[in-house]
Amino acid sequence: MANNALIQGAAGTGKKFLDVGAELGKGFMLSAAANLMNQTPARTKANDAIQQKVNGYMAKMKTDMDFTSFTPAETKSMRGFLLKERGKYTDAAKRAAQFKDTTSPEYLAEVDIMQGVNNSFTNLSSQLGSYKKGKVDYASSMQQGLYSKGNDPSRSRESMIAYGFYDGDGDGRSDSRYDSPFQIQEGGNIGFKVDGNVIDYSDMAEPFVKDTKFLNSLNSTSENAYNNGAAGKNDNQYAQDSYDQSLDSALQNEDTLNSIIYDFKSEVKLDDVGNNLDNGTFTIEQAREEVKSRLLVARNQAFKDGKKEYDREQAKVDAPKQTSSQIATAKVVTKKLELLDSGQQVTAMGGSALRTAKLNTEVAHDPGEEFYWMTDDVGNPIEEMVGEPPKLYKTNFTRDEVIDKLNLYKK
Repeated sequence: MANNALIQGAAGTGKKFLDVGAELGKGFMLSAAANLMNQTPARTKANDAIQQKVNGYMAKMKTDMDFTSFTPAETKSMRGFLLKERGKYTDAAKRAAQFKDTTSPEYLAEVDIMQGVNNSFTNLSSQLGSYKKGKVDYASSMQQGLYSKGNDPSRSRESMIAYGFYDGDGDGRSDSRYDSPFQIQEGGNIGFKVDGNVIDYSDMAEPFVKDTKFLNSLNSTSENAYNNGAAGKNDNQYAQDSYDQSLDSALQNEDTLNSIIYDFKSEVKLDDVGNNLDNGTFTIEQAREEVKSRLLVARNQAFKDGKKEYDREQAKVDAPKQTSSQIATAKVVTKKLELLDSGQQVTAMGGSALRTAKLNTEVAHDPGEEFYWMTDDVGNPIEEMVGEPPKLYKTNFTRDEVIDKLNLYKK
């Protein structure tokens, strides 16, 4: 989910917003895990289904219905608790009245009982208020799609049932077999029976929301790196190290980690990480390291893309100063560079002889870290002796080395 304000802000200042996901995807699609990248994780599907059920329930609900009102079963539970506790208070008060010594342990024990009843009433009142507010917030957040798809589906389902929004048959009413009117427990605590287990409301883990703040920081980092490259600046090692450390810190929060994996499809492709996490192939620590690695690559690729844009713009600035012959040569060189960057074979004069360069596709690589093979004018590969005993291997050349050897410079 790209941040619209950031994108519009970049457009307004003439800065180009970088689609990091599209660029990063080019490199990762070479790996054997490409299929997993295009498969929606099971966790995402489960949370999508829960959101659809809740929203379907809300859509069919009568507009004049107060869905925060208490059910008859809940009202009965409250009445029974209040009567029982009131009786307990009355009995303790009667017993306390019989003691003349108000410092005696027996008298103080009865006072403790009465105080406990008062505390239970206060606690119940507080939890009822919190529950009603929580129910409104839950419904609103569901309708707005704020909850993360990275939530454990069991946690999402637990909240849906506890708040009375499970509508499996789609009739606009909470299914009776899943109705879980709260029970008033000792001390005025509210409890819910979900799948045979009683869950205290005070201990119930609410679903966490999407971490849009973290997403915005990723957008900002990539845009800054791209704009620095597009301005012709050098990549700042301090900025790289700082980003590395900030990712270490942010991704320690498991909710943040799950949110970036399952929620934000327009950034770095991470569906395969989600699938591997769901099926047990990845531990949470392995997922954390993989996410960090890809985000670092995305940031570095953003700078390199910005630098390429700077080089192209500089060529345009220099073009009017060139002769017609130089302009024609520059166009040929530009075309060859575009072919080189797209992975196609390029042939040019290297010194006094023709040389041909081609992308090495036998080894998966990260974007911006490509290697090329080269052949001489009769098609023989350029090789070097490597190892012990030494053997001939095709020499890997970087993009800059290819440009140098093929003389692909704009004059």
